[in-house]
Amino acid sequence: MLQTVLIIAGFLALWGAFALWLAQRHGISMHQALLYAPLKLAFRIDDSSLRAAQAPGPVIYAISHQSRLDPALMLSVLPSDTLHILDEPSSRAMWLEPWRELARTIAFKAQHVFVNRRLTRRLKANGRLAVYFPFDAEPDVKSFRLYRAVAKIAVSADAKVVPVYIRGSSHLPGAYEPAAKTPRQLLPKLRIMALPARTIGQLVEDAGPVGVTTSNALFDRVAEARFFSQGRPKTIFHAVRSAALLYGPGRVIAENVAGEKLTYRALFAKARMLSGKFVEIGTSGDIVGLLLPNAARSMAAFLALQSAGRVVAMMGTGVGPLDLVRDGTIRFVVTSRAHVEKARLAGEIEVIAAAGGRVIYVEDLEASLTATERMASWFTWRARRLPRQADDAAVVLFKQTPDGQRGVVLSHANLIANAAQIEARLVLSRSDTILSVLPLHTALGLTVGLILPLMKGVRALAYPSPLHIRQIPQIAATRQPTILFATDALLSAYGKAAQTSDFESLRLIVSGGERLRASTRQLWSDRFGKTIMEGYGLTEASPVVAVNSITHGRAGTVGRLLPGMRMRLDPIEGFEQGGRLQISGPNIAIRYLGADEPIAGDGWFDTGDVVSVDREGYMTVLGRSGRLAAVGGTTVPLALVEEAAEAIWPESVHAAVALKTAGSDDRIVLVTTEADADRAVLARQWKRLGFDSAALPAAVIPIRSMPTSPNGRIDHARLIGICEAELGLNSAA
Repeated sequence: MLQTVLIIAGFLALWGAFALWLAQRHGISMHQALLYAPLKLAFRIDDSSLRAAQAPGPVIYAISHQSRLDPALMLSVLPSDTLHILDEPSSRAMWLEPWRELARTIAFKAQHVFVNRRLTRRLKANGRLAVYFPFDAEPDVKSFRLYRAVAKIAVSADAKVVPVYIRGSSHLPGAYEPAAKTPRQLLPKLRIMALPARTIGQLVEDAGPVGVTTSNALFDRVAEARFFSQGRPKTIFHAVRSAALLYGPGRVIAENVAGEKLTYRALFAKARMLSGKFVEIGTSGDIVGLLLPNAARSMAAFLALQSAGRVVAMMGTGVGPLDLVRDGTIRFVVTSRAHVEKARLAGEIEVIAAAGGRVIYVEDLEASLTATERMASWFTWRARRLPRQADDAAVVLFKQTPDGQRGVVLSHANLIANAAQIEARLVLSRSDTILSVLPLHTALGLTVGLILPLMKGVRALAYPSPLHIRQIPQIAATRQPTILFATDALLSAYGKAAQTSDFESLRLIVSGGERLRASTRQLWSDRFGKTIMEGYGLTEASPVVAVNSITHGRAGTVGRLLPGMRMRLDPIEGFEQGGRLQISGPNIAIRYLGADEPIAGDGWFDTGDVVSVDREGYMTVLGRSGRLAAVGGTTVPLALVEEAAEAIWPESVHAAVALKTAGSDDRIVLVTTEADADRAVLARQWKRLGFDSAALPAAVIPIRSMPTSPNGRIDHARLIGICEAELGLNSAA
C-alpha cells in the first residue's frame, strides 16, 4: 500500500513540476498548465512559437479549427483572460467542461450585430478574443462571413491579430475532415504555429501596392500560419519520406496509364536500388541530366538521384543545352532505352555522346542489380545514400529566353515551399488523383506532377505526352482523375476532342504557363459545366506565384498571391495601371546556372512581367516578360493584340510576335489559324471595336496550325522564325 502511495505521489510530483515549468515558460496559470501537461506529452507538441500569443491586448487569436481537441488545447495555452468564441457544437460539448473552467467561452454567429458590438467593446478594453474559423483552404460563402465579421471587429477595436494553426490536428481521430480524405493517427505529433501579432491595417499594407480588403487580409494571414506550420525546410527525399510514413507505405501513390502502380514503399525501394548505382557515378553535388518520360518509374529515378546527393537537370526533347555537356557542367545523362526508342531520341543521344556526355540507361542499372541488393532495398527503403541540406541545389530547370535556354537552379527548400504554398491555397486530399500530363522537365510539370502529389499523398496518374489530344480525354473518362493542370492550348484541344462525359470526374482544373483565353474558358463551361482556375507563375518561382481557387476566383485574372510571398509594383512607362512585378518568398530560385550571384540579391526578384492588382488582391497580367512591343513611344502587350484578334475571329487561335526593325519601333505581326484572315478586314474591325491603334498588327500571316512546344504551349520562338521567313527578315525580338 505504501509503495502504491509513493508511486502515485511521485507521479503527481512529476506532473506538478512539469506543469510548473510549462506555466513559467508560457506565462499561463498553474490550472492551465496542469491540464496542458498530459496533452503536451501525449502529442509531443512543438509550442516554440507560442510567444507570439503573449501579445498585449487588444488581440484576436484566429484559430483554424480542425478537430475537437483544438479548443481544449487553446484553452490550455492562451492567456486565461481570453474569451473563446466557439461554434455552437463545441460550445455545448460536455467533455470540454474541465477546460471550459479555464476561461470564458460563448457561441458566436456572424450575423448577430449585438454580439459583435459587445465583442468590440471588450477588445477596446484591452481584451482578448479567440475565434475558431472553419478549417478549409477554400471556405464557402457562408464560412467566409466569419472572416468579414471578425475583420470588422478587429478594425473597429484597432486589435492585433495572431493566427494560430495546429499542424497534425487534422489527423486526430476527432478531426472534422473525413477520414477518406485525411489519414487518422491515434497520437500524431502536433505543432502549434502562432504568427506575430499584426493589425488589420498592417496586413493590408503588407499585401502590396494596392492592398486588399480587410477580410481577405485576415484570410491570407490565416493561410500563412498554415503554410509556415510545416516547420524547418527539409530535403525533397525527407519530405516525401515523411509523407510515406503519414499516409502509409502501402498507399499507391504513382501509376501509369499502362497499369503499373507504385506504392510509397515500392517507389522508395526502386529509388534505393538505383541510388546505389548513382553514387558510383561522379560525386555528391554533381549535375546529372534526367531524360525520361512522365511515368511512375521516372519518379523513382528522380528520388534516387536526390538520395544520391545529385542535382537533377530535367531534360526533354530539345531541352537541356548541349553546351553544358560540352563544357562538362553535365557529364552524365540518365535515360531509358524504351524512351529513346518511343520518343525517337536516337539522334539526340548520339549528339550528347559526341559532345562528351556519358549516357546511362536505367535498364542497364537494373540488370546489374544483384538479388541481395534488390532484397536489401525493400528493408532499407527509408534510408538516403548521401546527406544534403534544404538550401542545397536540388534541380536545374531550363527556360526559353530570346538568347536560348537558361538554367534555373532551384533548392530543396524552394520546391517544398511552393508545394506547401499550393496546398495552403487549394483543397487537396488523399482521395484526389492528379492526371499528370505536363512533362517533368517543365517547372509546372515537375511541381504539380511529382513534388506536390508525393508530398501531399495525392495519387499521380502519369501520362507520357500531353500532345496525345484524343487519348487523354479517354484516359480521364476511364480512370476518373479529379485534378488536372494544363496549359490553355492543351485545354482547348482536349475540350474540342472530348466527349461531354469524359471530364465528369474532374473537380479542379487549373490553367497555367500562358494566358487562358476566354474561348477556352467558355468551351469548358458550355461542354462540361466546368470552371477553369487560371494561375500565374514562372520557373524562377518554382513555379506558382498566384492562382484562383474555387471560392476565391475571378475570371480574367490569375488569382491572388500565394501565402508566404510578397510583391511590389514598379511604375513602367506606357501603363497607367499596374507596373513591373517584383516578388519575394521562400520559393524564389537561388541562382541561374553558371552565375554566382543570387537571383534575388536584394530580396526581390524582378519578373519582368507587367501586372495590375485590384483591391481584393486579384492579379491581372498585362504583359509577359519578352512579350512587349514598342510602337510610337507606346508599350504594347502582345497579349492585348491576341485578345483583340480573338474578339474578331473567336473560333481561331492567334499569336502575336514583335520583330525588330531598322528604326526604334517594333513591327507587330499577327499569326493566326483563321484561313481568311486579312489585314484590311482586321483594321476595319479593330477601329469599330475601339482597340488601341498602336497595337494594330503591321502584318497578318495565316497558318494551318499553331506550332507548340512539348508542353503544349504556343512556341513563340518558332513563330518568329516563320514570320521572318514569310516577311524576308532575319532578326526579331
